[in-house]
Amino acid sequence: MDEWNPVDINTQTKGEEIGENVAMDGLMVDASALQADFDNRSTHLDEVRARHSEVLVTAGMLPETGLADQHPERALAWLVESVNGRVNPDGLSIPLLGADLEDIQLDIKSTDETRLIRLQVQDGDMPTLVREFPLPAEASEAIEASFVQGRLHLRW
Repeated sequence: MDEWNPVDINTQTKGEEIGENVAMDGLMVDASALQADFDNRSTHLDEVRARHSEVLVTAGMLPETGLADQHPERALAWLVESVNGRVNPDGLSIPLLGADLEDIQLDIKSTDETRLIRLQVQDGDMPTLVREFPLPAEASEAIEASFVQGRLHLRW
């Protein structure tokens, strides 16, 4: 299947809000949350690396393309971070504050090597934002999309 298929986007959550708040103290802190918190504390060198990656992504290139071919989850992380999103173990979240559901189109395409998601966001007279990113190998066949409080959530 080498053609793009639309993904339905829900506006309702299943009984609970999708939260971004994670406790960062006590003994119940998840190691991945601590690592993410550490990564968010940037030094000057981290800022330089981030700017370099931003320039490459803006130019339509992936940083370290050879690594991205071997580890597609890194390509996913770079592209999601370029739009200020967040990658979770079971999905991702992308803030689209100011956009309406009618402005968002989400498509999926399966190739022999991987499955790709294409996100298109219309913004009035501005050019359409189009981003394509690979899904990780552990992503299930069923992709669930929801748009809640200005954030697009994809779960697999």
